[in-house]
Amino acid sequence: MIIRNEEPSDIDTITEVTKAAFKEYSCSQQTEHLTIHDLRVAGALTISLVSEIGGQVVGHIAISPVTISDGTTDWYGIGPVSVLPEYQGCRIGTALVKSGLALLESMSSNGVVLVGLPTYFNRFGFWNYPQLFHEGIPQEVFVAKSLVDRIPRGAVSFHRAFKQLSIIEKDAIADVIIDYAIAGVKVDLADPAIASLIQKKILTEMPGGKVMMRPSVLAEYDSYFAQVSQFRATEMSRVHKNPILAAIKHGNG
Repeated sequence: MIIRNEEPSDIDTITEVTKAAFKEYSCSQQTEHLTIHDLRVAGALTISLVSEIGGQVVGHIAISPVTISDGTTDWYGIGPVSVLPEYQGCRIGTALVKSGLALLESMSSNGVVLVGLPTYFNRFGFWNYPQLFHEGIPQEVFVAKSLVDRIPRGAVSFHRAFKQLSIIEKDAIADVIIDYAIAGVKVDLADPAIASLIQKKILTEMPGGKVMMRPSVLAEYDSYFAQVSQFRATEMSRVHKNPILAAIKHGNG
């Protein structure tokens, strides 16, 4: 097995490996490959390693900068880590994590965080630290490893590339935009996609089973949808305030 830095010719293969690795993972929104793409485009893919066996790329690890609310710098986040299903259980992920950590140490990094089971990542020196957390991620699966002698105190934020919307969430947003009304849009609050969008604060729940869109929050996840949403809201407000246009709209309804 060879572990080496990503090359331009690996990009498409990394995408396919990542898709395959998370395809059957129930907790995945199938957006990991998009996260890697956006990190790369933003110049935030600090470390990108591939694992190669017999000339075939079978695994990949991405490492990118994180920010911490107490101002601590030079901390990074590991993930996604991807291994082709047929090669899982062959310690390829372990080798990728070890190689990534070695590179971070050579860069004089201060520490690294990741989301994963402590029972697995304890072997690499990752532990739970109550004073270091990530909003929205259960504390028990948010672990850290200091490469110096200090653990920061505060909230950790991954790069905005990690804020990806799943296909079903995008479909739900599109429906809300199409049905936009000043008084809110009636939705099925039991719909998992709607519930997820409310949790992310993209949608705000209102009385009567309605929701309102928050374009400013949506922009953190998808700038295009945010622009369309803002345009739709502005247009409907204009119609709502103009009695002639409102009558035309009502007549066409």
